[in-house]
Amino acid sequence: MAKNSKDEELKAKVLDYLKQHNTMTLATAHDNKPWAASVFYASKGFTLYFLSDPAIAQHCKDIAQNPHVSVAIDEDYPLKAVDDWRKVKGIQMEGMAKMLTSEEEIAEAVGVYAGKYPFVASYLKLIVSPFPRIVAFLERVAKGLPFAPSFTAVSVVRFYQVVPTGVWFVDNERSFERREAVKF
Repeated sequence: MAKNSKDEELKAKVLDYLKQHNTMTLATAHDNKPWAASVFYASKGFTLYFLSDPAIAQHCKDIAQNPHVSVAIDEDYPLKAVDDWRKVKGIQMEGMAKMLTSEEEIAEAVGVYAGKYPFVASYLKLIVSPFPRIVAFLERVAKGLPFAPSFTAVSVVRFYQVVPTGVWFVDNERSFERREAVKF
């Protein structure tokens, strides 16, 4: 089925929304118990990348057992704005999550993440030290910063990826009654 201009317009709107926001709520489940966690993310297309500690984060433990996840990305509205329900917008997503392990996957994630959050380049160097090519890239990123914040690694975080299997956009300015499926 060919995509029409309305589909392409919605896709562009959602991709822009992803670029303009920083946190997502990640929902996981294990043994029929739901869990939700807020994490910073960076995106390439509809694919999302985030950092987390697989040893202590419940959502990482859940993903290791059940890679099916849901994601919500939305605004934090001031209380007075909630009175105007038409302002509510957000993304709902379902997909498959995994911890990245190969140098190629991690290099992709580092490029996307450092592109959105260049100030974390020195921190990312600590967690990708086994990969000299990625460290060299991060050193170039850090040199371009007006200042390099000092970070220490208090845990062993890893990159995770969410590849969507479905994406929907909620825009109450368009309709309070439904969400729009994004074709990607």
